[in-house]
Amino acid sequence: MNNRIILLLLLWIAVGTACRKTEYTTIAEPAYLRIFNNLDYNITVDNKEAPQPFLTYLMDPELDADGIPVSAKATGDFLDKRATWARPYPDAVNTTLYQTEYPGSAKVLAGPVLNGYDLSSWAQMPAGKHRIMFVSRPLSPVPFFQLPKDLRSQIIIDTVMDFGSREVYTMHVLEKDWNTKQPGIYVRKETFIHQPFSDSLVYVNFYNLSSGGFFEKGVVRGSDATFNLKIRDTMNVYYSLSKVNNSNLMQPVAGHTGVLMAAVVRSHEPAVHPYYSFPLFPDTAASRIYTGRAAQTFTFLSPAYTYENNPFVQYMTESNGRFTELRVGPANINGFAAFPLVADFLTGMVVTIRSGVYFNRSFATVNTVEYVNGKFYLMTIQRKYEPPVY
Repeated sequence: MNNRIILLLLLWIAVGTACRKTEYTTIAEPAYLRIFNNLDYNITVDNKEAPQPFLTYLMDPELDADGIPVSAKATGDFLDKRATWARPYPDAVNTTLYQTEYPGSAKVLAGPVLNGYDLSSWAQMPAGKHRIMFVSRPLSPVPFFQLPKDLRSQIIIDTVMDFGSREVYTMHVLEKDWNTKQPGIYVRKETFIHQPFSDSLVYVNFYNLSSGGFFEKGVVRGSDATFNLKIRDTMNVYYSLSKVNNSNLMQPVAGHTGVLMAAVVRSHEPAVHPYYSFPLFPDTAASRIYTGRAAQTFTFLSPAYTYENNPFVQYMTESNGRFTELRVGPANINGFAAFPLVADFLTGMVVTIRSGVYFNRSFATVNTVEYVNGKFYLMTIQRKYEPPVY
């Protein structure tokens, strides 16, 4: 074999290797981690020296002699502000550079289906103690470790954490105090994988993860102020279920209007809050396969009021934080004033997907509603379901 043939063969191997799909090895004792960036503020003349709320996550970083990161065992780069809805599965065709969560579309070993729950939106990592670091980085398409040294120096969080084997963790970077703007992390060890939830019920729990002092001094910007999204540090939440007809109008489901669920208290304590539930098929006319187009509304009221004696429903902007509503459901619903959060485009918190021989089949989910500094966010966790049959 002459030198030219050998060279062509080596080039062919190199090209094939570069285009080959990466094969990931399994982790013997994994933990599962998902990260959201809740830092959300405008850079102005008054706070121009504050770190940019655009981050890089590093696990077990290696630092140079000046304490600047030069590599890490795991990196989550371009971590932007979180999306309103954290989907129950990764967006497989997402090619966006900026990420609304970690792992997002990063090429990492994703979590499996564990105890019937799809953990593909969580990244696997070795269980045990790890150094966790978040670095503020510039808004640019340059990967973190290719940035100049001075642009890798704004370390805003540096801590060590211990992750249990086969446990599921949700981590938030958030503002601890409204006055100081000091960022910190909040890590919740989730319990849904250990709880005996029914397949016929939809579960939801609630958190207020706002900064200390936000209600007293915070400002809700833009159109969100119209819906009075500045709530007090203690609220009660009620749920109401609705069908959505062909005219995109909501129709109440009998027996599921204004049902008290929970008290929501502002706190950064990492304990898991209780889950509350409502039926997957609350409408007796539903087929028990597909629930039909549906929406869920959550009414937040100061403990001084109840759903029945709510005096603010027509005057949302005048309630001074004592009332607001969050609607989860399809887009373009008519005649309803609540703040809308679009999740599943047919059924809101319920996942409706092609499964088995059914074009639309509805499945119960486990959900977390988080309120952070004037904004509502939803994280939906999907159950394992039968793949479609064609």
